[in-house]
Formats: sequence, C-alpha cells, structure tokens
Amino acid sequence: MVAGRMAQAAGRIADAMAAQRHDVPISATSRAVLFAEWCRRNPGPLAEIDHWALELYRHGRVVSTKYLVEKQRYEGVERAVGVPFVDQHGRWHNYAINNNDTPLLARRLLDKYPRMDVRTRRTSYESVEG
Repeated sequence: MVAGRMAQAAGRIADAMAAQRHDVPISATSRAVLFAEWCRRNPGPLAEIDHWALELYRHGRVVSTKYLVEKQRYEGVERAVGVPFVDQHGRWHNYAINNNDTPLLARRLLDKYPRMDVRTRRTSYESVEG
C-alpha cells in the first residue's frame, strides 16, 4: 500500500515536471505561458505594478512597462516568486519577469485599463495572444 502511494506520488511529480517543460531559448508561446503563471503566482507585485501604472496615468504620463518592471524589482515591497520549469535538456530554470516581457505586461495593462496610455510595440507575442 505504501509503495503504491509512493508510485502515484512519483507519477504526479513526473507529470508536473513534464507540464512545466519549456525549451531554451524560450519561445514566444512558452514566454506567454510562463508570464501568465508568473502573474498568477505574484498578485502582490502585480498590484504594485498596477498601482504605479495608475498613478502615472492619473498624472497624464505615458506608462512605460520597462520602468514598471524595474521599479517593482528595486523599490517594490512585495517580493516576486519565480516559476520553475525544465528545459529540453532536463535542466531546471526559474522564470522571472524581465524586460523581454514588457510587451506582455503592456497588453495585460491595456486589457485591464483600456484607456491607459501604455507604450506598446508590435512583437512576436501578438501571434500567441489570439
């Protein structure tokens, strides 16, 4: 009975690892998936980013997501947690939001606050978004 439970647990761990597999370098599709998971795991840091974006918007400023990412990294009270994943070679990585994700963050802000003046640019992520 104990051996059976251990085998089931090992199977669930293997399934979880397989579901979190992303090739490196990270593709646009994988980056979008990892970004969505990062957002789910980091409501506090996202709330800070939203707050600062709204403050910029209220003062008539263009919202720069690069600025918001750096501000959260260096001045944020909430600490972000990474998203672990395994690459095609079996090596573990820990995904964290960075400047490569600013187009995804900009589109998230525009989805949430459509009237906000967010600086955007066309990227390879747009084909992933739908």
